[in-house]
This record gives sequence, structure tokens and C-alpha cells, in this order.
Amino acid sequence: MKKADLQKEELFIEHYVDTGNAKASAIASGYTEKSAKSMGFYLKRKLASQIEEKQKDVLSNMNIKSLSVLERLLNADSENVRLNACKLVLECNGFSKDSNVNLNVNDMRNSTDEELLDELKTILSAEQLVKLNS
Repeated sequence: MKKADLQKEELFIEHYVDTGNAKASAIASGYTEKSAKSMGFYLKRKLASQIEEKQKDVLSNMNIKSLSVLERLLNADSENVRLNACKLVLECNGFSKDSNVNLNVNDMRNSTDEELLDELKTILSAEQLVKLNS
């Protein structure tokens, strides 16, 4: 295979991962507009495993950035921001969006562990407590 074709394929992978549009990716990679639709279809199938790997890399990098942002939110000065970040973490880990987690954080700061656990029990359903304990 010619070096130019390999470069076009690499460009196609990059553009396709960014856009998800095979025809536009073929055009951006240097294929003619006349052949772009068929070449896009062909390259998408031919390069499927490489496209998938590239997508995984992109998502992995996004996860790192997302976790960094989430960590900053969990440590924010605003109690409301911290609480909403905690809710998001719980939701992402299978806890229901329907859980009502509207607490007055200021009143809870001086609570004992037992008082906090009692409050948590009122917030989470029995099924969610099972998940928490397992």
C-alpha cells in the first residue's frame, strides 16, 4: 500500500472518531467528493477495529478529565456544588435519580456517625442499602 493511502486512512480514522460521519471524513482525508460516500463506507468497515481503538483512547482521556473535574467539584467551596457532585457519583454507581437527597449540610456537620447513618437510611431505599453494604 502506498504511503499516501496509509496517511489518508489515518486521517480518516481521526476525522471519523471526531465526527462519526464517514462521507465527511473521507472528504477531509483527501478523497474526492464523488467517491467520498463509497470510500467512507468502505473505510469505515475496513478500519473498524482501528476506529474502535481510537474511540476507546478518546473516551479514556475524557474519563481522566471528567474525574479531575468531578474531584474539583467534590472539593468545591459551595456546599450545594459538593452535594450535587455527590448525587452525580451515586447516580453513576447505580443509585436512583429519584432518591431525595435534599439535606441541610450545615445542620449535619456536628452530627454523630449514628445520626448521619440514620439520615442516610431515610434517603436511600432498602434496595440501595443492600448495594451499599455489598
